[in-house]
Amino acid sequence: MPNKVNFNTMRSVFFFTLIIILGVGTLYIIMPFIYPIFWAAVIAVLFYPLYARIQKWLKLPRVSSMITLTFVVIVIFLPLTLLSILLVNESVELYVQVSNGNYLTSVEGATVWLDNTPLAPYVEKVKTEWTGYATSATKAISIFLFQNVKSLTEVSLKFVFMLFIMFYTLYYFFKDGPNMLKALMRLSPLGDKYEVMLYQKFTSTTRATLKSTFIVGGIQGILGGIMFWIAGIQGALIWGLIMVALSIIPAVGSVIVWLPAAIIMLSLGHIGAGIFILIGGTVISFIDNLMRPPLIGKDIQMHPLIVLFTTLGGLMMFGISGFVIGPIIAALFMAIMSIYNHYYRNELENN
Repeated sequence: MPNKVNFNTMRSVFFFTLIIILGVGTLYIIMPFIYPIFWAAVIAVLFYPLYARIQKWLKLPRVSSMITLTFVVIVIFLPLTLLSILLVNESVELYVQVSNGNYLTSVEGATVWLDNTPLAPYVEKVKTEWTGYATSATKAISIFLFQNVKSLTEVSLKFVFMLFIMFYTLYYFFKDGPNMLKALMRLSPLGDKYEVMLYQKFTSTTRATLKSTFIVGGIQGILGGIMFWIAGIQGALIWGLIMVALSIIPAVGSVIVWLPAAIIMLSLGHIGAGIFILIGGTVISFIDNLMRPPLIGKDIQMHPLIVLFTTLGGLMMFGISGFVIGPIIAALFMAIMSIYNHYYRNELENN
């Protein structure tokens, strides 16, 4: 009998060790495609209700999946492509203007309002050196934007291949998603109740993060671009899109763009434009505080500090995808801790 127990234990250890080794090996093999798979899952979560409605009407999974996939391409990727082309053109124009010295060419009279103040001795130095610093900084920024935007929007073989992988995966996520989830839930030892909780936490966090980011960011970017255009700042489209991108950082976002712009305009003597940007930027930032909480609602159920740190940490570790991955990992961790608290409630209360 002891030999039989030992053999069964050894067989179980060997079996689960083999599962871990093969699982890690499989994950290593598909690692190059992890981001297309991840974004396919995110888009599937967002658009699956549409697929379900189409499927309910057509009763043809393949056709319903293709129709939903076509809708995703039209709604998301065609506008992004057109916007990328506009952004490249705007970057080229800004780069040419800065290179030709047509931007920030002079600061004569910019610091007149400081001449009769204790800061007057430093005014001359600012007048003589500010233009060079500002021009160099603006040129460096424009070169950075031009080069990076160009590299991001070039239709390379790798980009097209990864896009194909994402669309191909998305097709099957629409068509076979429920069956895939049922298979995973059957193999998972947590139990259906907790597995459903984890899935709901993933979907709610994904939707809330993207919803708050794109709606709030879109509004901030549009208003910021219009504000910069009215103020006469070159590259208003670029700065508006940068505000959209930075809006993924809660409580900070567009301030990184409009506050330095207002300070520069004030220092150049454009008092009206500087005050206008300060007031408009304050309103734009207030939009974040006003709209983000109700958009996120109770879906994430995380403290704003946790949202901020997981977003920043996700961006640092995973790149642009991290603004979704970070909060999702944190939300799943909190869900696991909730399961732990529920499962071991008696033990925890007796300690």
